[in-house]
Amino acid sequence: MVDAAVTRRAAGTHDAHGLSERAAQEEGLGRWDAAARLYALTFRASVMDRDLGAAADALRGQARVRNHQRRHEEAEELALLSLEIAERNGLPQAAARAVNVLGVIRHSTGDWAGARPLYAQALNLALDLGDDDLAGLACQNAGVVAHLRGELYDARTLYLESIGSFVRSGNSVNCMNAYHNLGIVSVYLGEWLEAEVFFSRGIEIGERTSNAPGLARLYMNRSHPLIQVAELSRAIATVNRAEEEARIVEDRATLADVERFRGMLARMEGRAADADLHLARALAMAEGEGTGFVRGGIFWEFARLRAHQDRPGEARGFYGRAAAAFGAVGARYYEQAVTGELEALAR
Repeated sequence: MVDAAVTRRAAGTHDAHGLSERAAQEEGLGRWDAAARLYALTFRASVMDRDLGAAADALRGQARVRNHQRRHEEAEELALLSLEIAERNGLPQAAARAVNVLGVIRHSTGDWAGARPLYAQALNLALDLGDDDLAGLACQNAGVVAHLRGELYDARTLYLESIGSFVRSGNSVNCMNAYHNLGIVSVYLGEWLEAEVFFSRGIEIGERTSNAPGLARLYMNRSHPLIQVAELSRAIATVNRAEEEARIVEDRATLADVERFRGMLARMEGRAADADLHLARALAMAEGEGTGFVRGGIFWEFARLRAHQDRPGEARGFYGRAAAAFGAVGARYYEQAVTGELEALAR
């Protein structure tokens, strides 16, 4: 198997730098188990070499991977240990990056109120240190929180600032993610052409860097502006590509979104039975694996389907579940949008 082979190759060396590079490569490809093992080996090699900076970085890498695997408690413990090592040994840059990762972990669990001050702290530390890459990450993460709170123009400004920082630091992967987020906020501002441009730019970077996790999300979300400008054949093609990339990294949240899209398309084409089937599959994929935000989107589409079928009672129930799911994770903008549709249905 790939993971076992990677681990066997790495076990014969104590070169922390080489191990760290391989771990980052596996992380970029979405091979989470292999990346976690390599980061663990990097940590051990770093401790043996008494390189505490590399040890703190390796723990932070493990934390990112465990967060991707939704092992949030383990991820937070690793990030806190990285922070402690950095603070005790006078490593301010490593400490600042650990703070940012802690914010990401809180964000991933839906604790956006807890994530926001951590992102602000990381940004202040990054500016003091002159760390462009970390400043970009903190701006981008703060933009995500602003977006979910409905502060869309503030979010766009923060994303644009993050791209400037990533260009200066030369971090292509982070730049790709920032273009993805710019595309998302442009969708919700109704700027369809801009959204497609941003998603396409992110895809160019993702293809160049072979970043399957990023490509899965980018392809999936590029379908939204394509639908709005009535380019359905291109939208279907981009969703099919999203599914291919998501299966490579076993990204169940994106796969659930693929099924949600297909359910939405079936509804638009009047194929209610097919829409039901796709949405049921989406919900099954999201349960236990996806976040409340993912489930909120699926309930929202179920509500629209039921309204389309002239089943207002069931539609109201799904609108209520969607609003509750978005509200539970602090996504006020989406909660308000769902509530607005529910009120329109009652009129």
